[in-house]
Amino acid sequence: MPEQPLDAGPLVTGPWLVRLRWAAVLAQAIGVAVAVQALGLALPLAPIASLIVLLAASNLVLGRWVAHERPAQPRVFGVVLALDVALLTALLWLTGGTSNPFTTVYLVYIALAAVTLGSRWTWTIAALSVAAYAVLFAITPSADSHDAHRPAADLSGHLAGMWVAFLSAAVLIGFFVTRVREALDERERALTEARRVAAAQERLASLTTLAAGAAHELATPLATIAVASKELLREAEASNNPSLIEDAALIRSQVERCRQILDHMSGRADASTADPAATIDPATVVGAAIDALPAGASSRVKVTLNGDATGVRLPRVGVARVLTTLIKNALDASDPEAAVEVAVTTSTATLDISVRDSGRGMDEATLARAGEPFFTTKPAGAGFGLGLFLARTFVEEWGGQFSLSSEPGRGTVAAVSFGADGHSA
Repeated sequence: MPEQPLDAGPLVTGPWLVRLRWAAVLAQAIGVAVAVQALGLALPLAPIASLIVLLAASNLVLGRWVAHERPAQPRVFGVVLALDVALLTALLWLTGGTSNPFTTVYLVYIALAAVTLGSRWTWTIAALSVAAYAVLFAITPSADSHDAHRPAADLSGHLAGMWVAFLSAAVLIGFFVTRVREALDERERALTEARRVAAAQERLASLTTLAAGAAHELATPLATIAVASKELLREAEASNNPSLIEDAALIRSQVERCRQILDHMSGRADASTADPAATIDPATVVGAAIDALPAGASSRVKVTLNGDATGVRLPRVGVARVLTTLIKNALDASDPEAAVEVAVTTSTATLDISVRDSGRGMDEATLARAGEPFFTTKPAGAGFGLGLFLARTFVEEWGGQFSLSSEPGRGTVAAVSFGADGHSA
């Protein structure tokens, strides 16, 4: 699992860690005071106070870092936890070594690393804690209360067992808490994706309802205009008036375009009932997609077919329309004479399609919005921003993946991938 910045995680934030370390400073100060005043223990107060002051000073630096909203990089917080382990080791050495019951605090730092950082830092802190605990055995003063357990050896079986038990606890905590964190992250990603798909479905349903209503209201006016333009064209042809013939033909073509737009918006062009799933033949689908391009555009399309026959079952017309949409967008984005590259790669269980243009590309902000309904980078009147939205919706409804990659000045690549188990949502 890639390491994630602490402030980006849903469980723990930078300010939370700062507060936790202030609580540690207070707890250490109170613990020393109780040990000296209530229990009458003789402790080296000056070195202990120096360690507590060092912990407080480091937390002041961390607090300023967090307050200035600097990037919460994992290595910064990993170093902070490593410093805490080192300070804890020094404090334990000054207050009883391995006999100090607060040696279990090492496990707190391991768990904290597992929750806040990635697995790499978790195992780093775990290894550091285990090594530090082993060092305490080696440097614990001879007055340690565990001396009774080791009359003839520097490290008796009892103390070795304590270290092994600590090592086991450290490994188990690191493993299980890291797995929990990974599971939570995966669940969060799944929920985010589910919410995105649900939102897209809601937008598609709203768009379909709007288009159906518009189609119902505009059907009569468009039919009237179509009839009138037909009569106008007939009279123009009878009078041999080229200018009037051209105007009448333009009216009829624009009426037909309005009907196609309404059909596309309402989803009738993608109705699965009229286009059942069938085994995909890549060459046939590509041919149908290119045939639907405007006249003369097919000469600019370079197609590469790779792979064997596929067993992927999808609506052929729907896939062809998706490919037509991607090719049209690529042609519009490229220079008038530039070619568009279409690559189709198949296997028995997969169908992968990519369409690459040589246009000016998109920046991150534009790329993030590409595919939203009614968002388009085309000039006014050249498009409604529905093609990519409907293409993405179709792909995801049939269990596929849709992605766009682009950089300014380097063009755009639209990629579609289907598996054999693709099915309608």
